[in-house]
Amino acid sequence: MRNLEGLRGRAVAAALFLVAAFAVAAQAFDRDGLEVINRNYAALMSALEADPSGGVDAPLNAAYQLLNHGEHRPATSDSAASVRGTPDMETEDPARQGAVGKALLAPLLQKVALETGSMGHRELMEASAPSGGEVLIVKSGALTLGSLPAALQSRGWSDLLTGADGKYLLKMPLVILEDGVFVIEPGDELEMATDRGAFILNFGSLAITDALVKGSAAQPRLPDFHPFIQTARGGRAAITGSRFTGLGFDARPLMSGLSFASSPFATQKSRGVVHDNVFDDVRSVEVTGIDDFEFVRNRIQHARGIGLRLEQLKGGTIRDNVIVASGMHGILAIGSTGLDIDGNIAAENGGRGFFGRDGIGHLTVSDNVLVANREEGISIAGGSCVDIRGNAVLRNRQDGITIAQSLGIRLAGNLLVRNQGSGISINDSISPADSVEVSQNRFVANNVGLSAERFATIRLSGNNFSDQLPVLFGDALQYETPRYLGWARSNGEKPDAVFEISSARGGSPLIFQGDSTGMFRLSDMTGCHFKELD
Repeated sequence: MRNLEGLRGRAVAAALFLVAAFAVAAQAFDRDGLEVINRNYAALMSALEADPSGGVDAPLNAAYQLLNHGEHRPATSDSAASVRGTPDMETEDPARQGAVGKALLAPLLQKVALETGSMGHRELMEASAPSGGEVLIVKSGALTLGSLPAALQSRGWSDLLTGADGKYLLKMPLVILEDGVFVIEPGDELEMATDRGAFILNFGSLAITDALVKGSAAQPRLPDFHPFIQTARGGRAAITGSRFTGLGFDARPLMSGLSFASSPFATQKSRGVVHDNVFDDVRSVEVTGIDDFEFVRNRIQHARGIGLRLEQLKGGTIRDNVIVASGMHGILAIGSTGLDIDGNIAAENGGRGFFGRDGIGHLTVSDNVLVANREEGISIAGGSCVDIRGNAVLRNRQDGITIAQSLGIRLAGNLLVRNQGSGISINDSISPADSVEVSQNRFVANNVGLSAERFATIRLSGNNFSDQLPVLFGDALQYETPRYLGWARSNGEKPDAVFEISSARGGSPLIFQGDSTGMFRLSDMTGCHFKELD
């Protein structure tokens, strides 16, 4: 009995110590209750369920309130000003009729294969077989969708594009050659015949503005074929204010709906600006090997694969987009550098909200809202110099934020609420010289607050764990809980105080072992420079 009473006494003392430590740690923070967070979350999910034709403003406004404790989003100017510019488009005399012709598809695909590979080309030839292996080409000059019927009629090919009054059905693949310009104007509707294997391949200049582009409901020759639009071999495209539906040759690279592609070694890179569009029931929006890509204020919903796939990009802005209910990840970035992933919403996707892997670097992931995704909200695997700050990561079915096999990472000012794994998980450091900064984050009712395995050093400062009871640290960090609580009680009112956890204190062994003075200092080679926190 005395032993039982002693245990109870120690348990009560530990609980009082825990509450006191957390109370000190929470004093410097905005103490919004769970009711406010839940209310803002409910408003966001309601906005996401509204008619997507209303654009992205309603969900972005709700996301801003979630990130900023109920404050209203400042009014912005015309969304077109939100992008730096549009790709250089060829200028043509409007009176000059563009030249059309026909060409064999196979040699054109061989040109594409030289830069981006030939995967899926055999199946594409099969899907477009009703056209006899031929495609329409815009050889030179400028054509609009409205002027294309007359150009085809002059060649005796009027049956290849039927319709009138801005509504047309394309029954053959269309290729825009290097000297050609093709424009789909405001109010136009272009349907591409799925059963005829129609698609658009752009090597020249393509502009789609305030239009509707869709795949037909006809049965394709191959069961997973849907029309697509691809810009490659130095093509330029400006896609604005339009709606795309029923596109994407499933599981075929760069035929996934809307795509831009270049080889890293190309002398002239493809270029693209995509803003204020709605993509509904496409396979994916896919971008590979280009520089300074702009993807702003778009909505992707019910993508059959990854919402937005970015590979080997150098520079670019992914901002103020809404990506909902993709079959896989919301945004996937592979081997890309210099990207700003800012102000986006990724919700209810079948994989991760944002997933960066395999050599991503000098990346900023800021002010995004990642909610109710089937896996993690944010996941970084094999990255360097990644600044993850100011995001709201809520109710994801696994961890809120996961970092693995990466270096030069900062996790700052994030709101982590009710994630079914850890709020933040750090694993598999690749250098014993590396340090992960975890600062000014707020943890609320996650299954575990912070967990780590096989880590090097983690530096904690200014975090709010006051609503994270009862499980603060998990995995190898759980043994640091008493030491952290004592530190928090002593240093809670010191905003610059840092609590350091190092694998040298007995954590799990590193994947990479060795004396850091006698090997490459990877963390010194990254050149990480992070923005000062407010």
